[in-house]
Amino acid sequence: MKSRPAPKASAFTLIELLVVIAIIGILASMLLPSLSRAKETARRIRCTSNQHQVGLAVMMYANDNSSCYPPRSDIERWTTFCLTDYQNPAILLCPSEPGTTPATIGNNPAYPADEVLRSYFINGFNDAYYDKYGANWAATTSSTNPPFLNESAVTLPSSTVIFGEKLYGAGDFYMDYSETDDVLKLDQAKHSSCQSNTNLGGSVYVFVDGSTRFLNVNGSLVPVNLWCIDPLYRNGTTPPP
Repeated sequence: MKSRPAPKASAFTLIELLVVIAIIGILASMLLPSLSRAKETARRIRCTSNQHQVGLAVMMYANDNSSCYPPRSDIERWTTFCLTDYQNPAILLCPSEPGTTPATIGNNPAYPADEVLRSYFINGFNDAYYDKYGANWAATTSSTNPPFLNESAVTLPSSTVIFGEKLYGAGDFYMDYSETDDVLKLDQAKHSSCQSNTNLGGSVYVFVDGSTRFLNVNGSLVPVNLWCIDPLYRNGTTPPP
């Protein structure tokens, strides 16, 4: 009995192979944006958690210091004053930074917490310090008795920003709204939008009451300036330096 010859294995033609590659390319182009948005959503959630912890640290500091926020000082900054409350300096770094070494102007080995990689800066409260200490309040920030602000000065804690995200190359510790260059150092689009139908971005902010919120570009500045305390400056008048 003669054995039958084995059937020949079928093979893709060149055209079929090109069609398969094209289909894979189309599927990849459809899936990659979704994966990218998912990754950014995860990074934004981590950033929100980080800032929430920093905001709680400032609240705990005030609770232990007669309801006063960390002193406004150029010698040691809030990162040092609140270290025992947030404990882990790694939370000062936003996972959506474009690089691994965001700037800081802290350079005193005596205060290592001021030298760590940092994505966030605290509200400088220029208007409140001006109202409390007068036009020369800034001259006291390098003294041995730097100025401080009491929690009671903030009458709208749920709509007053205390922490925001700074640009990668800005080393500032304080966001002083009345200083034009500081406003330009505010990173208002650290996080891309997680919605597929818009290209708008935004950033995460912590408010005085401890809540966190994602605001689109300019959301912390208009129509209300959420960085100010005095109603006059919240509604459009430029605060004094």
